[in-house]
Amino acid sequence: MTSAARWLLAIALLGLGSGVWFGQMGLALLSLASFIWVLVEWLRFQACIHFQLPGLRLERLVNGRPDSTGTLWAGRRVRIEVRLHSRRPLNPILHLYDLVPEILEVLPERAAVGPSGEPAARSAGEGTRPSPARRVADPKRHWGTRLRAWLPAAVAAAPSGVAGEPSPNCRALTSRSQPQGFAYIVSGRAAGRVTLPGVRVTVRDSMGFFAVHRFIGLSQTFRILPDYLQAAELRPTIKRQNSLPQHGIHRLKRAGMGAELLELREYVAGDPPKAIAWKVSARRDTLMTRQYESEVPVRVQLFIDGSLSTRMGGYGLRLLDQINRVAASVAQAAISVGDPIRGTLVEDGRLQRLPLLSGDQGFLRFLQALADFSQRPPPRAEFPTDAMVRTAMSLCHERYPELLDDGYQRIPFSFYRRTRERYRLAGVLAEVYQLSPRQQAECYYDNRQWAHYLQRLLYDAGMPWMAPLFSVVPDPLAAGGLSTQRLVEAIGRAMAHARDNEVLVILADLQSCAANLQQWVPVVKLALAKHHRVAFVCPTTTF
Repeated sequence: MTSAARWLLAIALLGLGSGVWFGQMGLALLSLASFIWVLVEWLRFQACIHFQLPGLRLERLVNGRPDSTGTLWAGRRVRIEVRLHSRRPLNPILHLYDLVPEILEVLPERAAVGPSGEPAARSAGEGTRPSPARRVADPKRHWGTRLRAWLPAAVAAAPSGVAGEPSPNCRALTSRSQPQGFAYIVSGRAAGRVTLPGVRVTVRDSMGFFAVHRFIGLSQTFRILPDYLQAAELRPTIKRQNSLPQHGIHRLKRAGMGAELLELREYVAGDPPKAIAWKVSARRDTLMTRQYESEVPVRVQLFIDGSLSTRMGGYGLRLLDQINRVAASVAQAAISVGDPIRGTLVEDGRLQRLPLLSGDQGFLRFLQALADFSQRPPPRAEFPTDAMVRTAMSLCHERYPELLDDGYQRIPFSFYRRTRERYRLAGVLAEVYQLSPRQQAECYYDNRQWAHYLQRLLYDAGMPWMAPLFSVVPDPLAAGGLSTQRLVEAIGRAMAHARDNEVLVILADLQSCAANLQQWVPVVKLALAKHHRVAFVCPTTTF
């Protein structure tokens, strides 16, 4: 029951009592008729809830496909369409809100334009809703019809988008003839994984007296690959000048015979006769072949820092998002000229080495590894904050409205808002994670257990690592020193198996470990002594 129905019943009760007390039969009959009117609307609404809502079926299409899993790209537009199917005509007013996690950005409708600048094609029914000016300008319509037309816009309470406009992932279906469905455009903020949980459905009667909130699960999980900068063509087919190319960059489809010698090796069947070193072969009494630097691919090793300092912040603004974009761009530039790459993903207490990758399939595997590396659970919180409780409460109102219903979970003798919210959230956590009664009691009385499950709920919903939602690093200097030590050890292990003339690209947060920069000096000197090239990339908040 909405506040409008409560006020109407209160006024009707006051009028009925006044009419009976003062002998005003007209006032008493009018108040009694108001009671009967609200009762009839309630019976109609309950019939719609029990007979029409169970037959409601929703379908979500991501880029025109209903697959439950798939792959998306960060920074690229994705069209999501939600379709509504019902076996019976819909009498009540339905308000649909497709929940979108934080890693996806919902673009306003005016941003969904085609390549020629014209508006993109909308789904059926998006442009058929009359504007409010049209509704008022028609004087022949009955006042009750105009009231019912205006009422859904007043009671829908849809989430707002840019500049107070309704969010594109929300629609209110107010008539039977209106096409059942809507579409909107999203864009990935960063690499990782995203789960579209479902649609929150709000059912209202035609007069706005009653409302029921339900959540219809429609889970779809996608891996978001990092964006990268497309490198220009690095090997033209026409030789324009007589100069040696750089390491690993072959300017001709057929390798040339440059004068910069890399090494001598034994002859292999198929080597061109011009590449045979005849004088050396005569001295060693075996055929030896010359290899030039322009003919040998250069291996590129990428060392990616995934410490806690790189994961803090909103999606698209983290240091790790900048590292992923640079790493993907370097890998694409190396693979495009035929040079293999190898990745080493370093995290606090964890080291993951990727095999030698080359070609388009290898590049795709590297991007998938970066996407999985970007998704890690946060460190365990020790104490809950007010922001965690408010965000978790708002999240439960969106995803678990049935569990917060007063008819399902009523908290007696709860005079304080914080106590009531904690009781209700503990009940929701017990139902979601199937906690025992003892664990549910611990969530209420133990702050550490309470903060742990709140943080787990926020992480499962796709919330980023942002203070005060997630606990920050207690000792940043110690964490920076540990991250530097892990990276130095990873580089030392990689050089033990490396060949000459490799390129080592280190993408790390050097600002957080500025006090430990001396640890880099020995390993960098060793790499230069082995004829490697070393490049450091340090992301910043203004990168």
